Amino acid sequence: MKPLYLDTGLVLKLLVEEPLSPVVRAYLTKQRAPIWFTKIITLEVENTLQAMRHRGQLTPVQLRKTQELLTQLCDEGKFRQSPLTLDAISEEMLRLTPSITSRTGCRTLDLLHIAAARLLPSPKFISTDKRQLAAAKLAGLTTVDLTHR
Repeated sequence: MKPLYLDTGLVLKLLVEEPLSPVVRAYLTKQRAPIWFTKIITLEVENTLQAMRHRGQLTPVQLRKTQELLTQLCDEGKFRQSPLTLDAISEEMLRLTPSITSRTGCRTLDLLHIAAARLLPSPKFISTDKRQLAAAKLAGLTTVDLTHR
């Protein structure tokens, strides 16, 4: 089965318990598909986890366990490493910017995710961000809004 593309906020809900974590887990259990893990997601996840540690939302032990869980999910094949380079994703984003950002106000990181999803064989782009979902639709992606599950 082709991997799904989740935005970073949803990937984080698999690693750190948050209000929508059960919804994300239940949806992925039904889909039975791996999740793309791009360089963008790698950067955002690591930075967010370190920021959570800085804000006192994660203890050093919780941070280590969360990083171990991430490694485990990758080792088990639940996350599939993307072959895309940051350069390839950036070039696709720049192609999309004139037609999407002027219509949606999409933020840079959100559009980078959309660009990556367009370059990967993925049947669905999954998010809870309304603006990002609107931009993904304009980019021709099939979208799933998990806030309505």
